[in-house]
Amino acid sequence: MKLLTLNTHSWVESDQIAKLHQLAEAIVKEKFDVIALQEVNQFRGSQSVEDSQVCSLSKVPIKEDNFAHLLLKILANKGIEYFGIWGDCHVGFDIYEEGTALLSRVPFQETKKITFRSELDFEDVRRRTVVGASVELEGELQWFYSAHFSWWEFEGETLFTEEWQTFEQAIQPCLKQPTYLLGDFNNDAQQAAEGYQLIQAQQQWQDSFHAAQEKTGEHTVTKKIAGWDENQEKLRIDYVFTSRKLPVASYQTIFDNKNYPMISDHCGIAVEIKPEAKGSCAYAS
Repeated sequence: MKLLTLNTHSWVESDQIAKLHQLAEAIVKEKFDVIALQEVNQFRGSQSVEDSQVCSLSKVPIKEDNFAHLLLKILANKGIEYFGIWGDCHVGFDIYEEGTALLSRVPFQETKKITFRSELDFEDVRRRTVVGASVELEGELQWFYSAHFSWWEFEGETLFTEEWQTFEQAIQPCLKQPTYLLGDFNNDAQQAAEGYQLIQAQQQWQDSFHAAQEKTGEHTVTKKIAGWDENQEKLRIDYVFTSRKLPVASYQTIFDNKNYPMISDHCGIAVEIKPEAKGSCAYAS
């Protein structure tokens, strides 16, 4: 099973259409089973669409320039079908409706949306959403989530802890199945970030980077970006976590100008998970 996560930085990038096609070409070649995307934007004034392969889990409809919607249209033109869900987070840069998306090669069985601080105005950057879905892969029902968490602290508020606790409580019923959490966590693994320490201290989530038998690349941010304006280090703030001790065949950064051209201000992560032997029971407690 092959997984991809990428913060797309969509419509903020230069040469966005060309980069959209580069992403589609990589998906066709690599045949990812599930794809988690963050900063999946659409313009606020655009027209909504009725026939998208991406389903909105929010009151905000899918619009004609929704990044995930266009990506699936390009893939369909190449003869490749994916199914998608999208959940709205907040307004970005005053002009975008920003969200998270999850794509799958097979239809979703069940979907879930978890919104942090849903009572806040849509304009507030502290309002964030995780989208999740169950799909049947390799003969087993499995849960996948695409997340874009806040920084540990933002304008004097400790945001990440609240979000993480809300997320874990919301997904407890799903942890009976294999569960995968992909996305941008805004907490660096290298700099003793409190958010990363919080996740690892619970010993429920396996970091695919450490579990992988083969590793190519590590960092997903290599320059100053929005939200990390003072950054002068290489960061690993994007992750693929799994809820049980699955054998991870490989971890590699992608769209890093070595393994495909860079198409965002983040590099992506491609992870391959080996199927477990039948009869095994390796769920994390």
